[in-house]
Amino acid sequence: MIHDLTTMSALKERMRFLQTRQKLLSQNIANADTPGYRPKDIKQLGVDPASRGSDAARRMAPVHGRQTGISVTNPMHISAGGAGVATEDRGATYETRPSGNAVDLENEMLKVSQNQIDFQTAANIYQRGLSTLKIALGRKA
Repeated sequence: MIHDLTTMSALKERMRFLQTRQKLLSQNIANADTPGYRPKDIKQLGVDPASRGSDAARRMAPVHGRQTGISVTNPMHISAGGAGVATEDRGATYETRPSGNAVDLENEMLKVSQNQIDFQTAANIYQRGLSTLKIALGRKA
């Protein structure tokens, strides 16, 4: 029953995306001292990072050979799949260390914090939706 509701399934998909992104961001932080490591992030389809006031849109580029979801045969087609495209966050050139590591811990921690806020917001909306459904069915919320 819950899975048939568009809003609830969209919220579940959003929480799955944020969970996957959290794992990737934590890998970036864990590899902050690994020589040659480039930070990675997942760009959600349909959401422009620049719309959040970030300069990340200029630094994001698709990782060659790695894409989640269904392959696109024509660049004008819209790809299916809710998770998005795996991308490599190239970072600013001045942030790259001599060892080749481009992880900016401050930037990664900001991403982790925003991701956590987004997940908590989605979880709260999902919980309120469940409470509303319980009330509609005549049960205590």
